[in-house]
Amino acid sequence: MSIRARKYNTKLHKYEDILLPDECRLYEEDMEKMVPCAQCGRLHKYGEMYTSREVHTAYGFGYAVCAECYDGETDRFLAEHPPFKEE
Repeated sequence: MSIRARKYNTKLHKYEDILLPDECRLYEEDMEKMVPCAQCGRLHKYGEMYTSREVHTAYGFGYAVCAECYDGETDRFLAEHPPFKEE
């Protein structure tokens, strides 16, 4: 059985329903446990992962994603919301 989640589509500016593997985590006590990234599915140590900006539960809690996928999420966010520059 898969986990139902929501992924924010930065181009359409809305959430889409997706299915994640059962092993994807919101929280894990064992930081050495290998869990799949909610974006790419590759296994990583939970302690080396980040909270997703795009893949959430229906209540807004982010799933764990690897550093590469988190960087991609951040790049997409900054493309839509450029940092404020003081003059």
